[in-house]
Order: sequence, then structure tokens, then C-alpha cells
Amino acid sequence: MKKVLILMLVIGASMAYAQEADGIYVKSEFLPSSDVSSVTKLEAGLNYPIINTEKNKLSIGGKVQSVNFDFIDEDVPFETGEIDNFKSFSLKLNYQHSLSDSWAFNLMGESQVSSNFSENEIKSEDLFFNGLITFEKYSEANNSIWTFGAVYDIKYGLNYPIPVISYTKRIDENWAYKIGVPDSRVKWSFAEKHEVEGFATLSGFTGNLNDVLEVYKDDYTGMLTQTSAILGLGYKLELWKNFDVALDGGYTVYNSLQFTDYNNDEVYDFDIPNSFYINVGLKYSFESKLKTKKLY
Repeated sequence: MKKVLILMLVIGASMAYAQEADGIYVKSEFLPSSDVSSVTKLEAGLNYPIINTEKNKLSIGGKVQSVNFDFIDEDVPFETGEIDNFKSFSLKLNYQHSLSDSWAFNLMGESQVSSNFSENEIKSEDLFFNGLITFEKYSEANNSIWTFGAVYDIKYGLNYPIPVISYTKRIDENWAYKIGVPDSRVKWSFAEKHEVEGFATLSGFTGNLNDVLEVYKDDYTGMLTQTSAILGLGYKLELWKNFDVALDGGYTVYNSLQFTDYNNDEVYDFDIPNSFYINVGLKYSFESKLKTKKLY
């Protein structure tokens, strides 16, 4: 009965909003480290609009992700075989509403299971809920958008909500930028179907340990969390209409990998060093009829 309830909670995802365009995508991220552990993430997702009008857009979607940690065991004082592979899957609804020519309202919420699944079952601790709410204010005079709100999402590896504040401006046909938290970017469209982008962003991971982990001869239950602040440069090519391939490269200016208990207290810090970052992705985007300004 408990398993059925958890599955119903996952399927019954709450209202959600995705800041990226609806579409189908696959991507892979790689953070190499020669000292503690390399991190490899493979992800595929779909967001499909079921209501798509000038005033409202409602989309349903989800994603699956595999995260692998390649630990160097001699540098970690306990067995890492149970925490080297995590799987996650989620379902969500995305809602956007155009309040006027100047204002838009966005909601985000997602039900997600993320675990090492060592016991081949879903536990209540494997279930996470993500959420976001933002407002957008468009200025025709400045050709800019202010966005403000808050987000809670385990993809950042943080256990608390963070603010969403950004200022986006379209300078001309070739240049645009977005400055804010948790994501800042500047884009140069230097030729038809070609874009170069500099970025500063957060990336991360949260996964539940489905069993007990022995650390310094004591048994613990909890979660593995990873957070990275990344500075990088990306290139995007439009292969054909609405279908893009992207390659990002950069360096982490902050890296954290921790095992924490369910009170979010640190059990063990892996002290993972900063490293290079590589991300490769493909995406096909669906057309949006929503009457909101998109400057970036």
C-alpha cells in the first residue's frame, strides 16, 4: 500500500513551470576529478503543451536521469560501492499565464524519485517535490524583462529555496544578456543558426541512500548531495528549424559533495576539488503560442 501511495504522489505532480521552451531533449554532463570522484550525468526529458493559447500554456512532462560517481576508494574512509550510481525520474505540469502585455505569471512544481535503489524498492525518503513561482515584468521602453520569485529544486543539491531574480535585455538582433540568480548569461548570435554564450550557473544533484551506510564504524541513513557553481562558454547550432545541438565547456568555481542525514546535518564531506565541466545536448523545441515577451 505504501508503494502504491508513493507512486500515486509521483504521478499526481503539482503545478509546475519550466523556464526553458517545451520540447524533447537529451544531454550529458561530465565533471572529471583525479582526486576524489568524477561525476557523469545522463538525462532525457519531454515537456509537451496540452493547452497552448495566447493567454495560457499548460504542459505536461518529465525526465529520467542516471548519475554515476567514479570514486577513488583509497581517498574515502568507507566503502563507496552503494553510492556510485543513482537513478531518478519525475513527472510535472508546467503553467504559464499572460496577465497583460507587460506581466506574466509562472508556476513550477514537480514530483521526483531519486535514489540509489539498492533495495530494489521505492521508499518515502526517495520522493522529492520541486517548485517554482515567478513573475515577469516587460518594459517596452528598455526592451527588457525583470523576473523575480523563488525556486526549490533538488537539481541544485540544496535543501532550501533560493531566490530567482534576473534582468534580461535584448541589445540588438545579435546580442542579449541575462544577469541574475541562479543563472546569468550573455549571448552573441554571430551568424544564422550559430550562437556563442557565456554563462555562470548552478548545477547539482540530490539522491536518497536506499539503505544504511557505515561511516567511521557508525551506521547512517541520509542523502548524497552535490552542488557546483560553473563559469563557462557554450556554442549552439540550429541543425534545422526548432532542432538544436549544444556544447558547453567551463570550470567549477565552487564544488561540494556531501553525505547528509535526514536533518540535513553533514555526515561526511568528500572535499571534492574544482574541475572542468563539459555538457553536450540535443533538443527539439515545440512552438509556443503564448503571448509573452522572450528577449533571450
